[in-house]
Parts: sequence; structure tokens; C-alpha cells
Amino acid sequence: MIKRAVLMSVGTVVFVIGVILFPLPGPFGIPTMVIGLSIMLKASNRVKRLTIRLVHKNRHSSRFWRKIRGLHKQIRNQ
Repeated sequence: MIKRAVLMSVGTVVFVIGVILFPLPGPFGIPTMVIGLSIMLKASNRVKRLTIRLVHKNRHSSRFWRKIRGLHKQIRNQ
């Protein structure tokens, strides 16, 4: 339980740092937000459900997530 809370806190802090870095020049904002979101997805089932719900509402993002999932499976099977 404490591990999940720590992971969620770290993920939130990293995500917020990414949001702050996003408007600045350079490629630091989006990768930082992705890292923070991935940490939060690992830590919380609620965040997973919310992300899935948001992805299914938009068909373009749904197509993007399917491509990413396929790439992940290919990398994982190698």
C-alpha cells in the first residue's frame, strides 16, 4: 500500500514537471509527461480506468494506442 502511494506521488510530481516543461523550447515536456503517466498507470487502477475511458471516447487516440500496443508486443516478444 505504501509502495503504491509513493509510486503515485512520484508519478504525479514527474507528470506535473512535464506539464511545466511543455511550453519551454526543447523536447523535454512530452517525454517527461509520458514517464510520469506510465508511473501513475503502474500504481493506480483508477488512473488506468480513467485513461482507458478517455482513449475509447476518441477514435483517433484509440487507433494510436492500438499501434503502440502492437509495437510493445513486438518488442516484448523479441
